[in-house]
This record gives sequence, structure tokens and C-alpha cells, in this order.
Amino acid sequence: MVSPSAPQNTDDAPPRRDEHYRQMFEAAGIGIARLSLSGRFLEVNPRFAEITGHRRDQLLQLHQQDIAPPDDLATESALIEATLAGQQNRYKLERFYSRPDGSGVWALLTVALVRDAQGLAQYFVALLEDISERRRFEEAMTSAKAAERASKAKTDFLSSMSHELRTPLNAMLGFAQLLRVDRNNPLNEAQKKKVAHIENAGAHLLAMLSDVLDLSRIEAGGLTLNLEALSVSGVLDEAVALVSNQASQTQLSLVHTPADDSLFIKADRVRLRQIMVNLLSNAIKYNRPGGRVMVEAQAVEASVVISVVDTGRGLSEEQQTHLFEPFNRLGAERTTVEGTGIGLVIVKRLVDLMHGRLEVSSQVDVGTRFQVWLPATRNPHAEIEAAHSGMGGRTGPRSGWGALDTLNPGRFTILYAEDNAVNVELVRQVLHMRPKWMLEVARCGAEAIEMARSMPPDLLLLDMHLGDMSGLDVSDALARDADTSDIPRVALSADAMPDQISAAQARGFLDYLTKPLDVARLLQLLDRHAQEIQVGAASQ
Repeated sequence: MVSPSAPQNTDDAPPRRDEHYRQMFEAAGIGIARLSLSGRFLEVNPRFAEITGHRRDQLLQLHQQDIAPPDDLATESALIEATLAGQQNRYKLERFYSRPDGSGVWALLTVALVRDAQGLAQYFVALLEDISERRRFEEAMTSAKAAERASKAKTDFLSSMSHELRTPLNAMLGFAQLLRVDRNNPLNEAQKKKVAHIENAGAHLLAMLSDVLDLSRIEAGGLTLNLEALSVSGVLDEAVALVSNQASQTQLSLVHTPADDSLFIKADRVRLRQIMVNLLSNAIKYNRPGGRVMVEAQAVEASVVISVVDTGRGLSEEQQTHLFEPFNRLGAERTTVEGTGIGLVIVKRLVDLMHGRLEVSSQVDVGTRFQVWLPATRNPHAEIEAAHSGMGGRTGPRSGWGALDTLNPGRFTILYAEDNAVNVELVRQVLHMRPKWMLEVARCGAEAIEMARSMPPDLLLLDMHLGDMSGLDVSDALARDADTSDIPRVALSADAMPDQISAAQARGFLDYLTKPLDVARLLQLLDRHAQEIQVGAASQ
């Protein structure tokens, strides 16, 4: 009979204490080492050797300074002295270990001093933990935050630059337009030519500014698109109308094959029109006297292909390989043709953002063909087409400079919140062409709110950057008041950044006009709104 005190199986007997700790030492997932007070390795576990990249027998021949980064030696010596002097029990260091095989590892080193019962120092215990993954994550987060700060700084700079440049352009182009169409003080032929030069130069500067800003937004990933079902024929009609004067002035034949009304694509209306105007404008600029430009669209399987073909000078194979390099004009800088060399870059990137592709084929002295491939979509319900009169220039054909003779007699009030006297004078001059509209001016946001509350206008025209608050702040303040919440609001600002336009759209602005002011577009808006007031009054 076996005594109860005797173990039944020697395998079940608990290990001795030193053996137990030896097993823990060998199996630990972090590096453990015991060092003499002078820093010599006395014993190391497998994980310590694995992290540092040395064999265990090699480490037992080394001093801890032999594997430490040279830059850390002075710091660690001071920490060891402080620990031995009793100023601290342990210390920690994050350091990068260079391994013998040329690789490296970031590790957290924790060193503790072991004392005996009388408090005398015996040896050091070092714990080593691989923190490479954590360091990579922290570096990635730091880089991401730096990139975010840089992106915000770039966005702020672009917004400021856009505002500062568009404000003087607003006065220059706005008053030039007024001089050209002023029936009370008509210009003679020589004066008309001079005004035309002012308008052309200003328009060229504005186009360059817009191109640079667009390219910067695209590269920063800050250009938002409103993809919707669009009628191909409608967008092409608008684009052709915008370049028709350019074609006639250069005596070129612009051949537009009307697109089938059943062709619809998924795209951003404003940006697609920008693409087509750019391609058509280039086809005209780089054509030959008496040449032709042809534009057509057709369905190809699940896509719609829009082609722009010209009979111009064409491109060599070498030129085609550099066609989409920013600011590379492929030798055109030696000609009289104006440009920045980034228009086609923007076109290609916009097409890519719309999930399409851009193809080009060209032959020297024969001509060039650009093809824009975009995904086809179904014809939406008829009421969706009415949405094209929304924000950001999505309007129908311009009403031109016609008088407001068809409206019923009466006066409409427009309150313009603007802190720039030149901009106020420009709008005042524009309203001389619409005598049924009476202008009131608020010089700051607080004044605009007070005036709107005391006498609600028929239309509120808001600059987005007033001296005391933003146009959005003014809009929000009026929206909280039941007596002013339904005042129609329109933005007029030199800030053409997409975020600002989206913010205005989200707050229910009727439209967002950018500076330099398109006088015809403002007149069209006034005509349309006056008609809506008239219809609303008649239905009551």
C-alpha cells in the first residue's frame, strides 16, 4: 500500500523553484538578461538573443555597451549611476539595435537593479521588448498628421490666393463688361477694341488661376464631384455654344453632330463641360487657318464616347508621350498661342475621377482626335432634368442682356452684404440695367442681419468673407429667425473652393456666384427670381 504522503507519479511532482523560474526564463516572450554591475552579460534567454540578432554564447562574451547604439552610451551611463546611487530603482530606454546581419529593430529596454536583503547591489535584470510595429504605427500616424496639416495649409493658401486674386479681377472684368454693353454711353470702335483687350487679358488670367487651383485640388484629393445622370446632347450643346465665338473669330469650321437624345452618362455636369470646352478650345487654338473641328458622341457597349477631332498641326509620337505632363506645352511656348500647359492634365484627371478614360491619336500635319469614354446610364425621370438649374453654374441657356420688359411693374429689393466698396459699385452699376430692382447695401454681417430683420428683402446677396463674420454665419443667424428664415440667399464671393460652395448649398442658397462676376449670369438670376415672385403673387 502506497503511503498517502508519497507522490503517485513522479511526472506530476511540481518542479523545483529554480527549475520553475528557469522554464519561465527560457519560454518568455520578451527578452530577459542578467548583467553584472559592470554591465557584462551573465545570462540571456532565447528571445533576448533573437531581438538583438546575436547568438546567446556571443552575448555572454559581450558588455551591454557593445550592442548599444553609440548615441545612447552617455545617457545610459548616467542612468546606471543614478540607479546604483539609489536615486531610482529602474530606468527605461527606447533604442534602435543594429543587428550583425545589417537589419535593425526598435526595442524598449527596461533595466532594474536587484539588491540583497541588506540592500547591497547584486546585479541588473534587463527586459527587452520589440516595439518595431508600434514605432511604425506611430511614425505613420505622425506622417499622416503632418500630411493633414500640410494639406490644410495648402487648402487655406489656395483659398486665400483665390480670394485675393479674384477680387481685383472682379472689378477689372466686371467694369469692362459694363463699358462694352452700356447703351447710354456707347463706345467707339477704337474704345471697343481696347475694352476687348482688357476682357481677353483678364479672362486669360482667370483661366490660368482656375487651372492652377483645379490641379492643386485634384492632386490634394480635395476636388469633389457631383456624379449624376446627364444628357450628352445637353452638355455638348453648352460646350459648343461657349467656344463658337472663338471658332468664328479664327475662321474655323466647327462641325457639331447632334448627339442622340437617348444618350445619358454618369458624370459631373460642370466638370464635363469644363473637359469639353478645354478640348474644343485646344482644337481651335492649335488648328490651321480655314481648318475644321468636329465633335460627336456615340454609344459603344456600356460607354458613351465623345470625340473631338481637329485638322491642326498634329502631334509627333515623342510629343504624345509627354502630352499629360504638367506645364509642358510641347513647344507651343515658342508660338503666339497662349496657355499654361496644364489644361490637358486637368482633363485627363477629371475623366479618371469620373471613372472614364481619355484616348488620343494624332498625326503630324493631319490632325488630332481626342476621345472621352464615360460610363453610360439610363435616362432619368423627366423631373430630374430640372435639377440642372441648381448650384455652381448648373443653369440653362443664358438670358443675355435683355431688358425686363415682360415682368409686371413693381420694385424688388436686393440686399447686398459686401465690405468692398469697388464690388458694391460694380453690382450697383449692373442693377442700372434692371431698374425694377432696388439695391440696399450692408457693410458687415451684423448690419446685414439687422437690415434683413427690419425690412426683409426679396433677395439677399452675400459675400462669403465679411469683416466681422462669414456669409454662412449671416445665413445661419437669419435661418434661426422665423421672420427671416425664408429670405432667398445667393452667394457672391471670390472664394471658389468646393468646400465653401458645398457648405452654401447645404444651407439652401439659391446659387453661388463667383468673382470675377459673370454679369449676364447675375442678370439672368434676377430675371428668374423676379418672375418667381410674380408667379407666386399671382397664385395667392
